[in-house]
Amino acid sequence: MTTVDEPRADSAELLAEAQSFVGGPPGETRVGRDPVNLPMVHHWCQALGDTNPAYLDEEWAAASSRGHLIAPPGMLQTWVMDAPRDVAPGSNDEVLQRLDAAGYTSVVAVNYEHEYLRELRHGERVSVRSMAEDLSPEKKTALGVGVFTTVRHEYTTDDGELVGIGRMRLLKFTPPAKAKAPDIGTRAAIAIGRDNAYFWEGVDAGELRIQQCQGCTALRHPPQPMCGDCGSTDQGFVVASGRGTVYSHVTHHYPPLPGVQLPHTVLVVELEEGVRFVSELAPGEPAVEIGTPVRVAFEQPPGATRTLPIFEVET
Repeated sequence: MTTVDEPRADSAELLAEAQSFVGGPPGETRVGRDPVNLPMVHHWCQALGDTNPAYLDEEWAAASSRGHLIAPPGMLQTWVMDAPRDVAPGSNDEVLQRLDAAGYTSVVAVNYEHEYLRELRHGERVSVRSMAEDLSPEKKTALGVGVFTTVRHEYTTDDGELVGIGRMRLLKFTPPAKAKAPDIGTRAAIAIGRDNAYFWEGVDAGELRIQQCQGCTALRHPPQPMCGDCGSTDQGFVVASGRGTVYSHVTHHYPPLPGVQLPHTVLVVELEEGVRFVSELAPGEPAVEIGTPVRVAFEQPPGATRTLPIFEVET
């Protein structure tokens, strides 16, 4: 991470405006909906595996030097998470608005520090007020050019006593332009021989041809030199309607495959003729599920070296 010598001209003025609000007054106080309570403490402790009796055992706590239960300090922010957010803006809101206007539209949380000034007792209601505490010069980071801003949250009770301080650091940055998608390459060439030449000739003619045994009329795909039912080597074909339903499907997201545009959905289609046919979903088609009606389309998808029989959703 390095400091930018000179901020962009279009953002310099807005950055200066944002800096002028640092250290300014807080926004309107946000009041937590519910007071500190045992059920919420139980949820917290169960999630973290914390069995401290000072948080959970009323009898033990009553006999302790405190004489009462306390809330886990780490729950400080919990008590205001459901507080109303439609409150008057403060210095932090002014800073963030100007950073957005300057082009720093993306955000990532860096860290959150808590400072606990005293323990919270059950029944106390917690409020929070927020203000801008710090704003860095423009920086170059791995995520992009941006600035770090620190928000100070002050936690108080109903009587105004300050019981905790939180400091949340954010990186507001301009995301870099998306890199051009890499070339997906091309798929392996399709092997065409005597047994399947009729099929690819049909594809070129806009027909979905399915092998049919001339001895027993059994249909099969992919083509074979001999019928598995009767043993005949006399094979012909029929032209299928090209309609069917999705029998099964899987969508491949990663890793990249040569000549395949991801995500890539592979289909097993049960054709109207009863044959199951392995293919793919045409690019841009809606997601499918088992039973979705589909129809064949003869297209050359990205990365393919020739026209293929692929499938579209039947509308």
